Amino acid sequence: MSSARTPGVIANASRKNGAVRDARRMAALERAAEIVGGQAALADALGIATRQLRQKISAERPIHDEDVRLAIGALSARARQADELAARLTSLIDGQESNQ
Repeated sequence: MSSARTPGVIANASRKNGAVRDARRMAALERAAEIVGGQAALADALGIATRQLRQKISAERPIHDEDVRLAIGALSARARQADELAARLTSLIDGQESNQ
């Protein structure tokens, strides 16, 4: 059942204490896994097993704020790598050698 107060938040009455799952977080973790190189890479960044990550994505486990923070860190690291590669490729086109 969905919570009328917060769009995208699912309250599961069959779980102990009516545990709440946020579909937005589930989708974001799934997308983050794609970007950082797969579920194994994201699970490693979160410090959990891939099975636990799959359970978080499928609403079997909650996604805590710390999980989101760690995913942000992994995405930021991947973005830095992409920026560095883009700079090296740009230097190849310009005929310059990168000092990085």
